[in-house]
Amino acid sequence: MAKSAGMRRSATFVSAFARGLQLIATFGPNAQRMTVAEAAARAGFDRAVTRRLLLTLVDLGYATTDGKQFELTSQVLRLGFSYLAAMGLDVRLQPHLDDLSRAIQESVSVSMLDGTDVVFVARSDAAGRQIASSVRIGTRLSAFITASGRMLLSMQPDEQVLALLRTANMRAMTRHTIVDRRELLATVQKARKDGYAVNDQETEEGLLGAAVLLRNRSGRAIASLNANSHIARVKKHQLVRDIVPKMQDCANRLSSLLL
Repeated sequence: MAKSAGMRRSATFVSAFARGLQLIATFGPNAQRMTVAEAAARAGFDRAVTRRLLLTLVDLGYATTDGKQFELTSQVLRLGFSYLAAMGLDVRLQPHLDDLSRAIQESVSVSMLDGTDVVFVARSDAAGRQIASSVRIGTRLSAFITASGRMLLSMQPDEQVLALLRTANMRAMTRHTIVDRRELLATVQKARKDGYAVNDQETEEGLLGAAVLLRNRSGRAIASLNANSHIARVKKHQLVRDIVPKMQDCANRLSSLLL
């Protein structure tokens, strides 16, 4: 996130580079293709600056243009994949996720904490086990209303969790969503105590979710392993009794792959 104008930056800070990254981040599901004016408005930049930045991205292969509108290319994925590969969160995970998905007959995913959000970085969908919500690689959800987010937040001290809660935009997605900050802190504390977290229809009616930590070789938690089901197939107690242990076994095996 960009610093506000009132905050002092390091003497080594390169504004042009920061603006380029910020401009890339303005593209998304609701802004896949933009004109210079649209991109400038979303980024908060001058149009002339925005045009130069967009044309630089085109020259580098990170964007393409028809002369009027600009859109990112798949080359941008290299920026994220380099980071994931450095941590072991790349194609090496997929066979293990596929095995777990087949074993529990549910979709599974891996997500990472980014401020007050979780970002999904890997996924394996179970055949014939579709759920209404569409979670893809790159999907962002609030950390406080997801099992994966609460599990990752549980690795932080309560003071830091409370600080994040104060900045989070809490919005109920269903009638089950917990939005009271004291209750949310309690759910994070429970995840810390239990070693797993459960989401009971808080992001979607009928959707159950569970998450456990993924630790690297040195024992540091770097991501969460998640599984989703539906109350028509699995009840909450069955999720905890039958699926969570298999997730924990998978997480232990994955630890040797994570850097």
